[in-house]
Amino acid sequence: TATTALHANGEGNNDNNIPAVDSVEEIDRRRQQMIKRASVKLDDLYSAPPVIDTEVEAAKHKSSEFFWLAFCFFGIMGSFVCYGLLLEYATSGGKHLHELSFLFVTSLLYTLTASVGRYIRAEEQSTIPPAQFFVLGLTSMGSTFCSVRALRYVIYPIQVLAKSCKPVPVMLMGALMGKKYPAKKYVKVALIVAGVGLFMGGGDKSKKGADDDGKDASSQMIGVCLLFVSLCFDGGTGAYEDKLMSVHSVGPFDLMYNIQMGKTILAGIGLIVLNQVHIFVQMCQDMGFLLVALGLSGAIGQVFIFVTIAKFGALTCSIIGLARKVTTLVASIYFYGHHLNKVQSLGLVVCIGAMVNDFFGKKGKGGGHGHGGHGPSPQTDFKDNCEENQPMLATVEEKDSALEMGTRSSK
Repeated sequence: TATTALHANGEGNNDNNIPAVDSVEEIDRRRQQMIKRASVKLDDLYSAPPVIDTEVEAAKHKSSEFFWLAFCFFGIMGSFVCYGLLLEYATSGGKHLHELSFLFVTSLLYTLTASVGRYIRAEEQSTIPPAQFFVLGLTSMGSTFCSVRALRYVIYPIQVLAKSCKPVPVMLMGALMGKKYPAKKYVKVALIVAGVGLFMGGGDKSKKGADDDGKDASSQMIGVCLLFVSLCFDGGTGAYEDKLMSVHSVGPFDLMYNIQMGKTILAGIGLIVLNQVHIFVQMCQDMGFLLVALGLSGAIGQVFIFVTIAKFGALTCSIIGLARKVTTLVASIYFYGHHLNKVQSLGLVVCIGAMVNDFFGKKGKGGGHGHGGHGPSPQTDFKDNCEENQPMLATVEEKDSALEMGTRSSK
């Protein structure tokens, strides 16, 4: 009985203690819930992107873009201005470049550069048949040959300005085929041609150096005719590339590789068939370093063009190209002492003004503004940006007009 009583009292005591225990547990539970709720809020706070971090990231991104833009700008400017000054040095003061030797060395360096770029980007081999690449190589080679040959008769600034007349043969061929152009287009092209004409015919002498006495108006006309033929080859190359690329897929460096390989082979065959290998050997002995410098400066410029289009779009690349053209003219006039009279200066201003107006007129049409733009894709945006008609991809420039930097094919 006593045991039962004690047991009952113990149960009673336990029953009396249960509410107290429950109260402690309840307090602990509530405390844990409060901590949990507070933790969730803190987690939410930390998971949200802080304003300061976002601003820092934006500043870093902006500085990175500025760095790459400056890198591409000075890369293109340095490469192609250097190319122009070297080319003028090699063709002035009584010196002449042997065109086939020039083509063989520079095209070989372009081919090597393109093969490296194609390997790094893991570009698939093009489906374009080799015979069609051979045609592109032939027309591109004809353009470069005539362009370099013309420098025996005219100074480099005239070549640069004459290359701005690229729409002339394109428009003539288009008009013959029944294509119509707006009146503004004719006016802009007429201004460019008039500017080139004033620049060429405004002075008694257009070339300064030991061989100036033979540079009369008739020899200048020979140079102009060669430049016109070069522009016609450009138009043919671009039209044929457009036709092929509308059917086949080709990467930028693969396109450059195949065309430059074709030019290298054709130039090598020409040296052998025309029995000019000895001239090539002599040329390498006399100007080997200069030829390599020309090839490397042009090839490096192509790489900068690709990086610019990939990061900022073809429009930015076109703007840099236009600035490069003007800088090349100024550098050539300054370093090689070309004296301009008032008529020639007026022609230069008219020509450059017409080019700038034509460029910004095309800019207003939109397209190609870089990331996410609605312009042509990078594979059709590379080729008009190439110095001395070294095909890659094109710029934002419309298909019937291009910068002097390269052949018409894809902006």
